[in-house]
Amino acid sequence: MKKPDSLKIGVHKIGGSSLRSLADLRACVALIESQTKKNTCVFVFSALYGVTNQLQEAISLAQSGGDYDSIWGALKHQHTQLLDEIQKQTPKEIPGKILSQPQNLAVDQLDRLLIEIKRMLEGASLSGDATNRTVARVLGAGERMSTLLIHALLHAGGADSQLLNWDELLIATGDPLDGFVDAQASQARLQQSLVNNTSQIIIVPGFVASDAEGRFMTLGRNGSDYSAACLAVAAAAERCIIWKDVDGVFSADPALVANAHLLPRISYREVLELSYFGAKVINARAVGPLMAASIPCEIRNIHSPKKPGTLISEETDQSIKGISYLPDISLIYIAGPGLRGTVGIAQRMFQTLATAGISIIQIVQSSSEFSISLAVRDDQVNAALAALNHEFRFELLHQQVSQITSLQGQAIISLVGDGMKHRRGVAARLLSAVAATSINIVAIAQGPSERAIALVVDVIEAPLAIKACHDEFFADLHYLDVVLIGCGLVGSELLQQIEKQQDMLTDQNIHIRVRAICNSKKLLLSEYTAAREIALSDWQTQLETKGEAYDWQAVIGVKQQMRLINPTIIDCTANKQVAEQYVKFLDAGFNVVAANKHANTLSQAYYQQLRQTGQQRFRKFLYETNVGAGLPVIDTVQSLIRSGDSLRKFNGILSGSLSLIFGLLDDGNSFSEAVAIAREKGFTEPDPREDLSGMDVARKLLIIARETGMQLELDDIVVESVIPDGFGGDCTADELAVSLRELDAGFSARVIAASQRGQVLRYVAQIDAGRCIVNIAEVDADDPLSPVRDGENALAFYTDYYSPIPMVMRGYGAGATVTAAGVFGDVLRTLRQPALR
Repeated sequence: MKKPDSLKIGVHKIGGSSLRSLADLRACVALIESQTKKNTCVFVFSALYGVTNQLQEAISLAQSGGDYDSIWGALKHQHTQLLDEIQKQTPKEIPGKILSQPQNLAVDQLDRLLIEIKRMLEGASLSGDATNRTVARVLGAGERMSTLLIHALLHAGGADSQLLNWDELLIATGDPLDGFVDAQASQARLQQSLVNNTSQIIIVPGFVASDAEGRFMTLGRNGSDYSAACLAVAAAAERCIIWKDVDGVFSADPALVANAHLLPRISYREVLELSYFGAKVINARAVGPLMAASIPCEIRNIHSPKKPGTLISEETDQSIKGISYLPDISLIYIAGPGLRGTVGIAQRMFQTLATAGISIIQIVQSSSEFSISLAVRDDQVNAALAALNHEFRFELLHQQVSQITSLQGQAIISLVGDGMKHRRGVAARLLSAVAATSINIVAIAQGPSERAIALVVDVIEAPLAIKACHDEFFADLHYLDVVLIGCGLVGSELLQQIEKQQDMLTDQNIHIRVRAICNSKKLLLSEYTAAREIALSDWQTQLETKGEAYDWQAVIGVKQQMRLINPTIIDCTANKQVAEQYVKFLDAGFNVVAANKHANTLSQAYYQQLRQTGQQRFRKFLYETNVGAGLPVIDTVQSLIRSGDSLRKFNGILSGSLSLIFGLLDDGNSFSEAVAIAREKGFTEPDPREDLSGMDVARKLLIIARETGMQLELDDIVVESVIPDGFGGDCTADELAVSLRELDAGFSARVIAASQRGQVLRYVAQIDAGRCIVNIAEVDADDPLSPVRDGENALAFYTDYYSPIPMVMRGYGAGATVTAAGVFGDVLRTLRQPALR
């Protein structure tokens, strides 16, 4: 037999949730046989799934006088039943092979081990205590039992394997429950253990070791990865493969981020950062030995062994790799004037916590040296506070340390990648992504390697922050999550446009997900659909059959319920009560896109509150369709003002229905006939008095005026109604059509008089000399508003930059199609960053 250091040895670690049943054990055997056709391999096994936790509970109960026997009995039943099933399938002889192990040897070994566990539990129960070494022997029994089962199953199939015991493997020092492997001594022992080996299959228990005197030790919870890494170093292995029930290392925890993607390769240092800050795919302690020996490590899926997995090696690239998550963290704040410039303060803190057996996860010190924050685990914070308060009792008494407090229930989110040092703006993008979710960042830390940036946030909000960060750095597709309020003409048209444009948007890396639709009575949530978005092909039927009772809180709850990052509420109603909820929507973390004009025409105080809330919560309030439907009026006015321009005068035709009516008067139609035609074509509201009052135009003019910086209320606008105030009384809309004939003569006279002067009548909104007026005006033939008719809108802006010839915008300013298109454009503008290529 060649010496082990001249063999091509591979080390494989198998365990965790991959070991639950006999079927899982058989899958392990199949994997073992496939991996040992050419090379000798060492297979390191964890305990069966959940067994170590049961053993921990049993020894704790034994020490406290509790009922440990039921747990021991369950463990005995589980393992003996599996071994019985294996033994039943073991043939008496296999052609061409000699069975090297007696049938009852595995049974005897398992019985002795179970008796050993029982005696240690009994001793702990009688004394009410147990040494760390006794606890270690109990906890390490799980791996010893699982390897017995695997070895027996291999034997049952005629495979030649060697089972090494805990005292033939690694040598460790330190705490019996958390040993540190002595690499050099372990290499010598392993070589000695393999001197007489003739098998290509070597089975060993993970997590367990012995000290130099041969006493039992364990390597810390979840220490089997560490065992495999140290054995790979001791055996000078070509590589170490850790088999999990996942495909490899992902850019984030797939349980938290559905679109997390597999990383084909990652460096030792990157995976060390990820595992230290919560990534569970590999134990952080396992990385060090592999990195020191430059042994590549693969993370692969035991259920899909042909998949390549993730390669961990020295090689790296310039990319950002992933986001890790470490929950259940507490921050301890130590502050006071005595910290500044005082030598040894930090050392005392660290020494105090080390003496108390408390690990510090993260340290942040203010540049003024006035305060230090330390991150520890939630279950250690009370002990940490007690130790620090005792250590600094003198400084607290004399106010040199003003406070030692804690903030519990936090989580650390860490962005990791060797490429961060080569990219500018990474921190800004990370902070902006979290800020966009309206989540408060409690602390920030970055090491000198620039390989990781760690943020501390509330543990409840952490999953949403992780999704936001992942979307910022890794998402190929940018999602727009929307909630539609109002599904009348405009709302229905908008949904139709969204459905029609999805393929085009996908080509631009954008996908709109309609998460909820509601009318005045019902709310339909996408939670009822498997795709978690509403299918737009039959949304009317779904709303009718599956819709719930509608209320504001249900709408606001959509964001938290579905963990949406940057959701948008679209208001396609004309309801004042809905508009009055916008501040609540913005404050809850929604963008608001409004076709509804009411919000911008309520009080000046509410107008300002909307904008302040949006700024404070990093949310957008967009309302391009409020004035010109599909015309880009609002964006144009805002661009003018931002560029330093000032409005001198404004004239505009802002009503499609009145544009049509007054154009028909030019053609010789009577006033009543013109109104009837406009109503028949659907240009007016069902009751034309709403159009003829001029208040809709007044609201649009108020919005324009406020956008230019004017502070005024709706009542400050002088409005000349098209028909006399109160005209028609309480008559119906149909009766009004007859009553309007009374006004025909008066309008005909005004039209003739204007025509004789070369003018036409138009219903015009005006801003001039600080006054806002809406009235019927005689317009000269050379005025930009003169040819505007047939439902068109026109806006003439006279500014410092555009004088004496105004900037004119003209086009159709009404209709469901153009209004929905304008709303659609606003929805796309809610993207945090341009996604168009």
